[in-house]
Amino acid sequence: MTFKEKLRQSAEKHGSKVILALDFSDPYDARLAKAEKVLDATKGEIAGVKVNHHLILPYGLTGLSTVIGICRAERLPLIADLKMNDIEATNINIVDSLTAYGFDAVIANPFVGREEGLGKAVERIHANQGGIIFLVYMSHKGADEGYHLRLEDGEPIYRVFATRAREWGADGVIVSAKATNKIAEIRGIVGDSCLILTPGVGAQGGEASDSLGAGADYVIVGRSLTGSSDPLKAVRALNSS
Repeated sequence: MTFKEKLRQSAEKHGSKVILALDFSDPYDARLAKAEKVLDATKGEIAGVKVNHHLILPYGLTGLSTVIGICRAERLPLIADLKMNDIEATNINIVDSLTAYGFDAVIANPFVGREEGLGKAVERIHANQGGIIFLVYMSHKGADEGYHLRLEDGEPIYRVFATRAREWGADGVIVSAKATNKIAEIRGIVGDSCLILTPGVGAQGGEASDSLGAGADYVIVGRSLTGSSDPLKAVRALNSS
């Protein structure tokens, strides 16, 4: 089963298009327990889970065994948000390590290029029954400073990244929930070949319904859930919006 199939199956099973982002900036000795608590509370109402450097750096892959175990038990696809952007040998080592420890996908930066960059890493993670998601348009305020840069022919780099996702066999793309016009535009580039995952919902100002209406497949939500006194109620509100 491909990563896209796993995510779609999970979304149908849990009746949700929400991917929970377990991003915590609490003291290091408190982060993991909070992550496990929020995940345990919401696991029946989400489509997938994303973790990034907030957890992976202080705890490592072995330290995330409980999070990984919950995701396995609930069949929730687990995404490593590493923004992978290195040479081929390192990228291959990253995807081998992630899939060996139970991750289902990794987020990568297509800027690094295909040859001796991401090309064989895409092949390897697919061989490991995993998926790869390309950064196309991020959700922070300075995103325009990078993603609107243009090549010599005038093409903005975010469109180039979307084309690379389609042509290089990426499973999905990351596009800001706050840029619904970009979601629709990028859907026109990738067609049905890539899922569109949109961060920036909630605390950053994006709306789940607007993103999904513009063509996104899933929304990535962190602080609106991880900072809630009742994350289950919060995710149910998102599912019904």
